[in-house]
Amino acid sequence: MHSALSAQLEAAVLTLVGHGALKDRLCAAYSDHLDDIREHELPEEVQREFSAMSRAMHTARALPGDSVVRASVRKFSNEQAQAFAALIVRTYMLRVQALAAVPVGAARVAASRNATPVPALLALEGGNAGSVPGKRARSS
Repeated sequence: MHSALSAQLEAAVLTLVGHGALKDRLCAAYSDHLDDIREHELPEEVQREFSAMSRAMHTARALPGDSVVRASVRKFSNEQAQAFAALIVRTYMLRVQALAAVPVGAARVAASRNATPVPALLALEGGNAGSVPGKRARSS
């Protein structure tokens, strides 16, 4: 399992959903988390697209004090920036799905035995212990 890869993809997605202009977030997500990823490490479905994105991120000439990635992203259309952001999210989703398909190891089984059950967490979140979700109490 490539947990470092998963962490990089997750960090990139979290950067993308942050504050600021899309091109700034895309530049930060790629520069800070994805620039050193090799396409062969990624799910097969996105390898070619990721490779094309990586090439596009390194096409512009950087001005002094600027990075090649920032200069390249600045030249993207809004549609191109949106498409690359969507590719990063899709790549992360495919990675998570691939990991979910991996047989559960003994360590993960042991860890899940100590986990808090989801219904207990949901009851805490609602603050209405004993009430039926989706139903309101009637006042007489």
